[in-house]
Amino acid sequence: MRMGVNNTGDELYAIEEVKKLRTTDPSSAKSWIITAKSLFPNNFNIQFEAYKLEKEANNYEEAAKCFSYIILTFQNQNVELWEEVNELTSALRAPENEITPMQEFYVKMFQHVSYDVQHKILMLTVNNTENSLNQCKLLLLVLKRFPQALVTHSPRLLEMIADGMKQNPQKYQDLLVEEALPLFYHKSLDLPAGLVCRIFTTSLEYYIRQIIDEIKCDTNEIWKKIFQVLLLCGQIQRWEVFLPFNKNWGQDVYWDKLIEIVSSSAAGSTQVLFYATTLFIYSLHCYIKNCDTRPDEIQLNHVLVEGFTNWPLERNDIQSNEPPQISLTTAVSKDLSKAFVHAAQCWQLLNTEQFQRDFSKLLLTLPLSPWISRFLYDLAIYFGHKEEAKTLMTEMTIKSSLVHNLLKLSLNLLHGSLTFDGFKCILKILTDLPTTQGQLLEHLTLKVPRHMIFIPLAQKALVQYCTKAIVTCLSRKLYEPNCPDEILGDLLILLQVDYPRDTEMAEQIFSLIATRRSFVFRNFSMYVITIDFIEEFMYMWNNYNDTINFDFNVSHNTATGSIATRRTRGFDKGVREDFRSIIKQQISRANENLTTLIANFITQEQIRLIHIMFGAEAAQFQ
Repeated sequence: MRMGVNNTGDELYAIEEVKKLRTTDPSSAKSWIITAKSLFPNNFNIQFEAYKLEKEANNYEEAAKCFSYIILTFQNQNVELWEEVNELTSALRAPENEITPMQEFYVKMFQHVSYDVQHKILMLTVNNTENSLNQCKLLLLVLKRFPQALVTHSPRLLEMIADGMKQNPQKYQDLLVEEALPLFYHKSLDLPAGLVCRIFTTSLEYYIRQIIDEIKCDTNEIWKKIFQVLLLCGQIQRWEVFLPFNKNWGQDVYWDKLIEIVSSSAAGSTQVLFYATTLFIYSLHCYIKNCDTRPDEIQLNHVLVEGFTNWPLERNDIQSNEPPQISLTTAVSKDLSKAFVHAAQCWQLLNTEQFQRDFSKLLLTLPLSPWISRFLYDLAIYFGHKEEAKTLMTEMTIKSSLVHNLLKLSLNLLHGSLTFDGFKCILKILTDLPTTQGQLLEHLTLKVPRHMIFIPLAQKALVQYCTKAIVTCLSRKLYEPNCPDEILGDLLILLQVDYPRDTEMAEQIFSLIATRRSFVFRNFSMYVITIDFIEEFMYMWNNYNDTINFDFNVSHNTATGSIATRRTRGFDKGVREDFRSIIKQQISRANENLTTLIANFITQEQIRLIHIMFGAEAAQFQ
């Protein structure tokens, strides 16, 4: 070997000799490089050639020593070194199941580098990377490799992500929520309040989009993550600790905790804003997910509608700001009722003067418009704000025609008695009934000033609701002098749906018939199949047969083959036989589908019902 100290020519000569021998005589090449390294320790090219020699021999331990020396010794790294650093960091970020043999070498080599050198390599890479997204990813890599560096580098990383959202919201949101935040849970951080707010709102937006956009996703798991972010923000800000997510807890638990925190917090505190907003959206989601129609699913969906009342005062005499009682109709309706009420309570809290401005700004950043518009409509109905509800109805987007007409009918009933427009909604509902049969509702009418119900979207409940609206309208005419037989008969037919839940009106009608001793009921043989009603007619016939006069002549447009009686007194033998035949026939029909029968009655008799309820002019526009 002919090398002299500090001779540039000798340095180049040594490098060339190493390159020539590297493939033909690796041992000699290594001897040359060892000598060169000792003679020229401050020559980058020689040190880098030594590293490459170990790399080609797949000797990751010695390569790690060479690479560490280069990183710690040379401040002005050249392009070749930076390319090597980039290859190394790319290997560290590569998925384990997709790693190449060369990337595997880099990973093993990195594991034999000291922590200080590892940290310096990654931070040098971060600081020399111009692409901000790559900078964030590299800084994330630093924090994953060096948890002790969280306190130092977390503010920088989060600020970079927050700034990056202005250019590419989706990618930076993914980075924040999926990679960055899980590193910070249960860690002590010190961040500016404004940055904490951005973390909270960004995370909420990200997770809400998941809930809305993904048809099949575990919403409980998503809410668990949302509450984790909330608790993290509270921990950073040193707030009173809220509650973790538990799918088995109802909204009552969270609401009670929120009220406890509100009572001990300063007016307009950010912690109440965050906690109440999270609980509002959680309650709102629990409410909306069961109200939205999903016709292809088995789950029975519900809609909040105006209920019926037999309260002695008129509706207009009831305080408009008095919330109604919500009747429980199904097992699901209990949870729905709580979710809605808690969403309403949070909404009222967040729309007080101390929170309204910040809450409104927060809502603008969240993709909640479809949920909010529906909720605000239901809230207006709940508090009896008729005109506001009417305006909101025009602004809502409702995909289901059935739900749309049901909400319109409910709004119509909120204004008082059923109108012609409300009856048209009924006709549309009856032509758009779902296939699910369901069950009749137990608490359609309550003796309270006002109440609402969560009506399931099932045939029986919908027909029952529509029928009750018509009965409520027609029943007003019972108190008019000489109420026509036609109305009494129509009421008896309609009352069959809810019988025996509402016997008082049926008894009143039969009492009127018995008093009059005369009754024309042309639709009896078509639509009366309730045994109690049939027996009541039999009783009157048998007990007042010398004075009672029934006319059950079948209408001309029917084709049932029913036997008609002549309009003569009961002692006429032919009339008695005809009556028995009709009664026998009706009893044989007792097991027919009553829901379908009543729906057909309303549809087929619609013109006559419109005329009776709304007058001849309305019937002309049917």
